[in-house]
Amino acid sequence: MYANFMAHPDMFLSITAGATAEDRIIRFVEYYLTAFHEGRKGAVAKKPYNPVLGETFHCSWEVPRDKVKPLVRSNQGPTRESGRGSNNSQQGEDSPEGSYRVRFVAEQVSHHPPVSGFYCECRERQMCVNAHVWTKSKFMGMSVGVSMVGEGVLCLLEHDEEYIFTLPCAYARSILTVPWVELGGKVSINCIKSGYSATVTFHTKPFYGGKVHR
Repeated sequence: MYANFMAHPDMFLSITAGATAEDRIIRFVEYYLTAFHEGRKGAVAKKPYNPVLGETFHCSWEVPRDKVKPLVRSNQGPTRESGRGSNNSQQGEDSPEGSYRVRFVAEQVSHHPPVSGFYCECRERQMCVNAHVWTKSKFMGMSVGVSMVGEGVLCLLEHDEEYIFTLPCAYARSILTVPWVELGGKVSINCIKSGYSATVTFHTKPFYGGKVHR
C-alpha cells in the first residue's frame, strides 16, 4: 500500500529543514529507507489491494511540530522560522494548532498494464512528492518478481530543488507454501540542481544461508 511510504511523516517533513543541499539529500535518504519499514503486520505475504479504475484513496496525517527536526540556520544566513511563513495563516484553518498536516491521494490509473499514481504534500512546509509506478510481474519458479517501473519526484519549493528517485523490485518467495516478501535491486536518488546523488542497494537473501532484508 503506497500510503505506507508515509509511515514516518515527521522524517519526511524534516527534509526541507536541512541547512545545505548535502544535509537535505542525507535526510531524504534516511526518510526513503524508513518508507519500506512499515507494511502489513506479520511475515506472511497477502494479496495486495486492487482498486477499480477511477477509485481514489485519500488520507492525511497530523504531525506535531515538536516531532519535526527544526529548521537549521546555515552560514549563508538565517532561514525562515517554522510556522512563520506566508502560508501559515492560510493553513491555520486546516491544521490543528501545533501540528502540520500531510495530505495523500492515490489512484489506479491503468489496469493493463497496472499503473498507480500517488501524490503527497504539506503546504506549510512547501514540499510535495508525486510518483507513478507500473508493477510489472513475472514468474520465477517458486517466486514472483515485481519490477517497480517508474519514478517519483520530491519537490522542495523553498529551495527550488527536485529529487528524482526510483523504487526497488519486490519478490514473493515460496508462493506454494508459506509466502514471504523481500526487496531487491539498486535504486537511485538524484538532485540535478545540487549535483548530489545517492545509490541504495537492497540485497536479496542468498539461496543457501545469508540474512534477509539487508
